[in-house]
Amino acid sequence: MHLKKRAIVTLIAVLSCLACATTPAQPRPPENTRKSIYYTSRGMALFNKGCHRRALEYFQSAHQRYAAADDLVKVAETLIGIGDIYYRLGDTQSALHVYDDALEIYQGLADPQGMARALSDKAAALIALDRLDDAAGALAQADGQPGAPLPALRWKTRSLLLIRQGKTAEARALLEKALETAAPAEEATQSGIYFALGHLALSEKQPAAAREHFAAALQIDRTMGAYHDIARDLEAMGNCHEALDDPRAAVHDFKRSAKIFALLQEKQRAEQVLAKLEANAAKSQTDIQATVHWVRQWLTDPAGADLCH
Repeated sequence: MHLKKRAIVTLIAVLSCLACATTPAQPRPPENTRKSIYYTSRGMALFNKGCHRRALEYFQSAHQRYAAADDLVKVAETLIGIGDIYYRLGDTQSALHVYDDALEIYQGLADPQGMARALSDKAAALIALDRLDDAAGALAQADGQPGAPLPALRWKTRSLLLIRQGKTAEARALLEKALETAAPAEEATQSGIYFALGHLALSEKQPAAAREHFAAALQIDRTMGAYHDIARDLEAMGNCHEALDDPRAAVHDFKRSAKIFALLQEKQRAEQVLAKLEANAAKSQTDIQATVHWVRQWLTDPAGADLCH
């Protein structure tokens, strides 16, 4: 009986394995779709690091493939990515054209979240161009989308408008409200809120409070591996220590910032931070020769020190 029972158990196991083996495999996505997904994910990874020019190449390749497949949702998403890169590269007018292209698609798709995202990004670009009335109009449209999507992003952008309008108290209250509302997955928005709070405090001659906000942004950006934003945060913290008349602490921050900007091949930013570093090193009598050596070497030999390969 024991042998018979064991044989039955074995038979059941074999049949179970056969059933697993005959389960239909999931169909593999078409080659064009796989390539589009690869270019998008690669572009996002580079964008998050701060490698904006390299990211643009991948987003443009993804956009071409999604356009060829007439995948409007993905076309709009890649357009937002391209617009954000133009904005960060300082080509704000091109960013506006791309955001408008994405808006037209989202409007046709009746996608309120996509509309809110595109309108908020467009408003940020308009603020950068000092077109404040147009920015207010774009934000009013974003606020009016059904379901009021992406509140943290919308409020963060509106706070930037309030700062430009000189309404700093309202801006701070809205930034704090946005921070409370931001979802855990909105790390980039959270970092941006802390950074805006830091600049607001620094503009009001509160460098100690500003430093705490920049340090909070730095912690998030480290977790995300956002190299450019890490360098930006460190530079801002160095500015706070300068304002606090603590040149030795400023040197510590500027050294780290200059290295990262050099590794990213952002030559102008690296040189700007290096100038601050040298000035504070002279005040504190700090030896920075090793740091200057690395920064100069990395800027001179980009092939050996480019995080964006």
